[in-house]
Amino acid sequence: MELILWNATIVVSKAIFYVGFASLVGCAFLMRQPAPKDDFYKDLLCQIVPVMVVSCIASAVWFIAKTGAFSESGLQGAFDPMMLEVMWASPVGDVALVRMLMSGLAIPALLLIFAKRVHVIAIRAILTVLIVYGLYSFTLIGHIAEKGLVDKLILASHIAVMGWWFGALLPLRLVCLRFPVEDTQKVMTDFGRIAGYLVTTLILLGIYMAITIFTSLDDLVQSEYGLTFLSKLLVVGLLLLIAARHRFILVPALQNTGDVAQLKRSINIEIVLACVLLLITSVLTSVVGPEFS
Repeated sequence: MELILWNATIVVSKAIFYVGFASLVGCAFLMRQPAPKDDFYKDLLCQIVPVMVVSCIASAVWFIAKTGAFSESGLQGAFDPMMLEVMWASPVGDVALVRMLMSGLAIPALLLIFAKRVHVIAIRAILTVLIVYGLYSFTLIGHIAEKGLVDKLILASHIAVMGWWFGALLPLRLVCLRFPVEDTQKVMTDFGRIAGYLVTTLILLGIYMAITIFTSLDDLVQSEYGLTFLSKLLVVGLLLLIAARHRFILVPALQNTGDVAQLKRSINIEIVLACVLLLITSVLTSVVGPEFS
């Protein structure tokens, strides 16, 4: 029971970091110079900054939970100074440090949008550095840590595109709430055009990584990792169907506030599915692993 609780904490805290990372990527890539008296970024940051705060805390909780699971001696082991020192000196500590720093430093960087003398390009540059730093943490532990540079770059690219897609959903939802119909359609059309290329890249990179992990069909259908991976593919398929509906049906048909409201509801569903996908991904990288008997 104790291990189940630790694993649940590890999964949830890691998934929260995934949400924070994706939010940062989406915000950075969709950032534009705000117009005078434009409250769009004020409203966006009021949502993104708390996410980054929670992401930073979640990374610390993840480290403590990993320590507790490793010590196998309850809460006392999770906070034992010697165990904490051992874990902090391990790759787990490196990951926790990188993710806490990324989330923590992102907060003042995001708030720079309100500094009139700081150009938006400079802010995007800072956020990009933090994003690359955060991507580095994904290569430090797990089976990917034993892979070569090419595989690590492929994984980082896959995660970056995933972050761009999922992280853009919250800003796009806010666009539906704050922008006129014509501007909403333009933003969504531009996003859909770019997403067509990036999501295709995301799928191709995902197929490559799956091929390197699953050497046979039995690995895919007769292992916990394979079955969890199939559930992830199911959610990905649903997300692709919703994205296609946005691009080819809902966005071209935008004419009034009712159409925008329908699009916003569909984006809400996409956000929920994205969170489910990140949770499944957290399970894949935490509880089950690509070891096949």
